[in-house]
Amino acid sequence: MALVSGTGSDPVSSVEYDSRKAEAGSLFVAIKGYASDGHDYVAQAVDKGVSSVVVSRARVDEFLPLAEKGVCLMAAEDTRAALAYLSAGFYGFPSKDLVVVGITGTNGKTSITYMLENIFDTAGIDTGVIGTINYRWKGKVFDAPNTTPESRDLQQILSRMRDDGVRAVVMEVSSHALDLGRAEAIDFDAVVFTNLTGDHLDFHGDMESYFKAKKKIFPLLQKSCKTWKFALVNTDDEYGALIAEEKSSFPFPLYGYGLNPDADFRPAPDSIQSRITGISYMLEEPLSGYEIRMVLAGRFHVYNSLAAFAVARNLGLAYNVISRGLAELYAVPGRFDVISSKKGFTVIVDYAHTPDALLKLLQSVRELSPSRIITVFGCGGDRDKTKRPVMGKIASDYSDYVVVTSDNPRKEDPDAIIEDIVSGIVRVGHTVIPDRKGAIVHAVDRAREGDAVVIAGKGHENYQIIGTVKSHFDDREIAEECIRNREAL
Repeated sequence: MALVSGTGSDPVSSVEYDSRKAEAGSLFVAIKGYASDGHDYVAQAVDKGVSSVVVSRARVDEFLPLAEKGVCLMAAEDTRAALAYLSAGFYGFPSKDLVVVGITGTNGKTSITYMLENIFDTAGIDTGVIGTINYRWKGKVFDAPNTTPESRDLQQILSRMRDDGVRAVVMEVSSHALDLGRAEAIDFDAVVFTNLTGDHLDFHGDMESYFKAKKKIFPLLQKSCKTWKFALVNTDDEYGALIAEEKSSFPFPLYGYGLNPDADFRPAPDSIQSRITGISYMLEEPLSGYEIRMVLAGRFHVYNSLAAFAVARNLGLAYNVISRGLAELYAVPGRFDVISSKKGFTVIVDYAHTPDALLKLLQSVRELSPSRIITVFGCGGDRDKTKRPVMGKIASDYSDYVVVTSDNPRKEDPDAIIEDIVSGIVRVGHTVIPDRKGAIVHAVDRAREGDAVVIAGKGHENYQIIGTVKSHFDDREIAEECIRNREAL
């Protein structure tokens, strides 16, 4: 970053990228977003009293007249990176004072954050979490507009956590955040790569670009100032295995977890027990014969718990603390959320909104040997269209009956989204009910003793977006209402 004009000696009262929040004393950094470009709002920020501005080096000539107004003008090759480092400096580089664990991958991120939070709490470590469901620490809970906040907001949150006495932070690091530099200037202690399956291709374009975005977390770990740092990858995942092949090129330890016999953290394969009441397994490495038991159901939680165990173990926590933290985690919102009915059937609400997540969800349900699986799901609008027929086929391959409905259609035609999904359904009976509540009612009303009704796609979300209108909608609430109505008959 270079100084173009002005002295830069005026004190800075805040760092901002949103001109609406800028005020006298603010340092305004112009970044390009999805719908707008901050460079278009520099004049507005200056009119509000901003005296220091960072713009792209490629566009600096447009803003030279600001010098006549006494504005300190700076140019950066990458204004997003500039925003990250300026924000970190303004807030006193908070991640240096915290144990920070970053988790990336298509699936499993949220569950692992909950597991690690519970393990750290069990160890008496005050913990903050930044992720898809919310941002929370020490009894404070805030809505999460993005899985990973913009870098300025992220640094502010970390600063507040540090000032409130938080010692460890577990954060989900999305591919968008990695591509857009939101996690720059974070000093990580550990990073986890869970897996990579088709998702967000509307943003990244193809799997290669998606993979490149996810891998950006490893250079961030390399740049971290932390003395002892390490990475974990799921070596059962094909992309995780590719990363593991490069382990000798990293200047930090990289460990593998999974079921394969070369994994550094693995269970004894024959020991895995998956029931509606939870999962359990015996460790084979690194503590042979030690048991992990959880009340969370779903075989995919074997991987999530191995990742959480490996992070905690490498951070020096004892087996009894880790195992108790996992055993006493009673729910992850919207992840294999089980609702039992007195009529003898079960409803499972899950966030699965990618082909791989839906596949693993339905495989886990099938493993519980229900009489039938009735699956309700849709796909989001204004998002990757290629996954829709794939998910339709997965639903039909692993269900006995499928109800195709709307998810968050946004500005897309719900019927067109459903048509894409139905094109992949080839095996079982299905029906189309665009109204999501009507679809859930239909599925629950069809359920008989021994059946499992799977409602996939929205999980913890308590809203639905149709057009530009965001309305309250909660799959679990609707399912519980339907069950009560059935039981009242």
